[in-house]
Amino acid sequence: MGSYRLEGPKPARMYEVILPKKLGYFGKIEEVLEDLFDEDAIRSVPYVRQVIAAARSRDPNFDEHAWVRTLCEASRGYSIYEMDGRYLSADGPIDERVLVFRFIFHNPTAPPNAAVRTDLLAASLEIVNFLVAHRFAEELGVEEEIWFLEYTEPRLAIWRKVDDPLPLDPAPEADR
Repeated sequence: MGSYRLEGPKPARMYEVILPKKLGYFGKIEEVLEDLFDEDAIRSVPYVRQVIAAARSRDPNFDEHAWVRTLCEASRGYSIYEMDGRYLSADGPIDERVLVFRFIFHNPTAPPNAAVRTDLLAASLEIVNFLVAHRFAEELGVEEEIWFLEYTEPRLAIWRKVDDPLPLDPAPEADR
């Protein structure tokens, strides 16, 4: 049996995108979420092309490849759940089932010899706001509202399975 080592608690960011659940959306939902793991698909998003163009005009040494790789690295997964609710429209109360897409970001513990440590928390807002919520809004194009909820100060603790147990490793002073 393996042992577990505590990593954290450490800073994290959590986002939720809330979209009405409609059967016709499922193809677009799958495309948008799967594109988060594909560098070429990320590069094809209009917002990303605009950011790259602006960054290149400000800095000719802008490393587009590294920036897109960071977006892919940060988007390591998501959860989907359904929620039933009621809201007040101009025509009165409406009952609706929605899909909620949850993303939790944290900076992985870097190996001690890592030369560069990418700040995935910094990239997280752009990823979810523009690569998910904005794409749903633009590419579905029919909803009055798509909600984007940001939780900016959650803390994440991970019990990670290890082969060689070490004493508990408290979070570095900078992460507290």
